[in-house]
Amino acid sequence: MAAAAPAAAASSEAPAVTGTAEPETGDEDSREVRVLQSLRGRIYKAKNLLPYLGPNKMRDCFCTINLDQEEVYRTQVVEKSLSPYFSEEFYFEIPRTFQYLSFYVYDKNVLQRDLRIGKVAIKKEDLCSHSGKETWFSLQPIDSNSEVQGKVHLELKLNELITENGTVCQQLVVHIKACHGLPLINGQSCDPYATVSLVGPSRNDQRKTKVKKRTSNPHFNEVFYFEVTRSSSYTRKSQFQVEEEDIEKLEVRIDLWNNENLVQDVFLGEIKVPVNVLRNNSSHQAWYLLQPRDNGNKPSKTDDLGSLLLTLCYTEDYVLPSEYYGPLKTLLLKSPDVQPVSASAAYILGEICQDQKDAVLPLVRLLLHHSKLVPFITAVAELDLKDTQDATAVFRGDSLATRCLTEMIKIVGGHYLKVTLKPVLDEICESSKSCEIDPLKLKEGDNVENNKFLDEISSTETKESSGTREPVHLKEGEMYKRAQGRTRIGKKNFKKRWFCLTSKELTYHKQQGKDAIYTIPVKNILAVEKLEESSFNKKNMFQVIHAEKTLYIQASNCVEANEWIDVLCRLSRCNHNRLSSFHPSAYLNGHWLCCQETSESTPGCKPCTAGIPADIQIDIDEDRETERIYSIFTLSLLKLQKMEEACGTIAVYQGPQKEPGYSEFTIEDSVATFKTIQQIKGTIEKLAEPHEKYRKKRSSSAKYGSKENPIVGKMS
Repeated sequence: MAAAAPAAAASSEAPAVTGTAEPETGDEDSREVRVLQSLRGRIYKAKNLLPYLGPNKMRDCFCTINLDQEEVYRTQVVEKSLSPYFSEEFYFEIPRTFQYLSFYVYDKNVLQRDLRIGKVAIKKEDLCSHSGKETWFSLQPIDSNSEVQGKVHLELKLNELITENGTVCQQLVVHIKACHGLPLINGQSCDPYATVSLVGPSRNDQRKTKVKKRTSNPHFNEVFYFEVTRSSSYTRKSQFQVEEEDIEKLEVRIDLWNNENLVQDVFLGEIKVPVNVLRNNSSHQAWYLLQPRDNGNKPSKTDDLGSLLLTLCYTEDYVLPSEYYGPLKTLLLKSPDVQPVSASAAYILGEICQDQKDAVLPLVRLLLHHSKLVPFITAVAELDLKDTQDATAVFRGDSLATRCLTEMIKIVGGHYLKVTLKPVLDEICESSKSCEIDPLKLKEGDNVENNKFLDEISSTETKESSGTREPVHLKEGEMYKRAQGRTRIGKKNFKKRWFCLTSKELTYHKQQGKDAIYTIPVKNILAVEKLEESSFNKKNMFQVIHAEKTLYIQASNCVEANEWIDVLCRLSRCNHNRLSSFHPSAYLNGHWLCCQETSESTPGCKPCTAGIPADIQIDIDEDRETERIYSIFTLSLLKLQKMEEACGTIAVYQGPQKEPGYSEFTIEDSVATFKTIQQIKGTIEKLAEPHEKYRKKRSSSAKYGSKENPIVGKMS
């Protein structure tokens, strides 16, 4: 899926190791700290799904992954089953904040809308408790009134007005300012409005805002006035006071809706704020997370909808500026040269990490980035060979060498598989051709001479090397595009189109299988960048800047947008005429929305993110990978301490470890291993200081009730 962000800049040679570089003087907190989220795992299977009531009880099932209400992944359909086996792995970068990660199980319906059978919804803060575990989750019923996301900015004031005859009238002022992050409706931004109610034992006064068109971040900025208590004679004592029995029973309720015109409006969420928040202050202002109707307290259906087996691993990394990672990177990059290799930092990482795959992914990328991976795998493989008694078991287990080799093949060979072999593999999958090349495993009637698989691969490689290969299909899908303005009609319309990307060109079509309406050669692409949502009040937009006119595109979700940007950037990164800057907003009504320049040919006001021509070394974000390794070491400190104690035991007693748990470590040289562990602990402790400083700054700056840290639930 989406790859990690590329490093900012590098040459085609491996960059120099920074050694013990220290941060420059100054306020390091003022420099950028990147918050990067990723999710990986597997959707294994469902079981005991609720059957149809009729004679044919089977269902055609598929599963989706959603960030709040935004679908970011979909499995294949498993036909005619109540216990479908999906077994699909997923991995993607998460480019935005979210509240819930949800898995929906659907019943595919060809003629009508797909039926949602049930869901598994996990709060973001609870994801860590499921990390790396195979877990059966019970499917929960899906109620449209519980499907909410987003937040609302609200201000309450208590005013006291003195009338002409000297009486006092108290008013509650409700200022609904804005909302942020409302869901997409059928892939498009909604048309939201809000109802504002003052609710009490004997009253329900309701007002309504104007409808805001095509936006998920509406700015209402509307004020409503409600009488809180009856008018009374004015006295100094009663100023800005509300009777205790009244204020305890009143609450402000904000309901968000999507305006559907001719059909029933769609509920988007609600908040409830007791008026007694004004007991000690005359005003209250905060951001609130939208909640399900009645805070989700309505009893749900008791039907057993089935369950879903999942494995999840969610990571959230706070990546500091590059200079902080010098000492840890130096220690890791020395690993291939350490004798023995089992005393190296990279090998120790694999030893102490509970889920070795967590450690291998960033380690392989980092070593590959610095051309250190092959010698490290060679050294580890030699250690495995030395310790292997059975030749048939060589490289068969879950060893560090095997895992490193697997991840290296994925990274290095991924492009080759997609660009060079994909047409051959597609043809084989769609036909009944034999792929077996082992004579002992051939079926009756087959022979190696009739198997053209290797011949086709060889011929494809020849085309590749000669530069005459046919364009290779890379990605396709349905998205919305803004009219290019070639005709006078519909210049500002967004149209649904089928996009197709090959190694040579990007095209869009009215429908899948139809002739191309427009073609952009890959060599003509000048830049591919995200587009600010404010340009067209649409989410998940990006722009393809090319020789003729910028193409504005809206993807179906945030992950899909990132994948399109990623693959287009990879294809066009070596174009000699690439831009160094771009406009993050659109050119509308005679000016650029970002910098307000009036000339459409004005150079961009923001640096491009794709960087200079790249090879595999700089296609990896080494700071992000080092941060991942730091996080793994931090989580594994107890096991690192155990390994340190094992080294001491071996050094003192000169024999096998006796303590329980010590024998699980591979320690060839206890002195060298102990020394490396000490270095690891020192670098981790030093790196923990800026992390803790940033954490404190972040927690203190994100005041409860701010946009970054909104109030959750009903305030008491």
